[in-house]
Amino acid sequence: MSFLKNKHVVIALLVAPILALISYFSVDAAVSEKPHAAKQGSQYELVEKPNCRYSSGHCQLKNGDFELELKGSWKDEVHLQIELESQFPLEGVVAAQIDNLDTDSTPMQVVALNEHGTRWGMLLVNPTLDQSRIRLAASSNETLYYGDAGLAFVNYTTSFDDDFRQ
Repeated sequence: MSFLKNKHVVIALLVAPILALISYFSVDAAVSEKPHAAKQGSQYELVEKPNCRYSSGHCQLKNGDFELELKGSWKDEVHLQIELESQFPLEGVVAAQIDNLDTDSTPMQVVALNEHGTRWGMLLVNPTLDQSRIRLAASSNETLYYGDAGLAFVNYTTSFDDDFRQ
């Protein structure tokens, strides 16, 4: 006797996937964190996006709708100009160059590059791109956003550039 001839087995095979989907979405709705707008006076951590780990030319730090984009360009062999851009006006930015994770570095004020407060810049001295990190805190609408990123993104190269040089 084939088990597919039993009507109870056939009904169970049809109902089980439907119940699984219903329970999956019900549990997700019940326990997942609901997105909420940033509250004034609160602090939120910025997460570095994957393009920060590679020589992409830019790095993005993000939390919800708030996003900071970092770009780096060498002024000479020792000085690295970091520019920070935000879609929201910032009240102020402080940043520190971290060369060794065991030691603390003194934060310095980042200078506003436009009157709207959406572009900021700072100069790093002699960073090691594969080891140094930039740790920053930005204030927007009386809310503090903080995060850090490696400097591996600074030197933008493509595989075409490498093939062309050879």
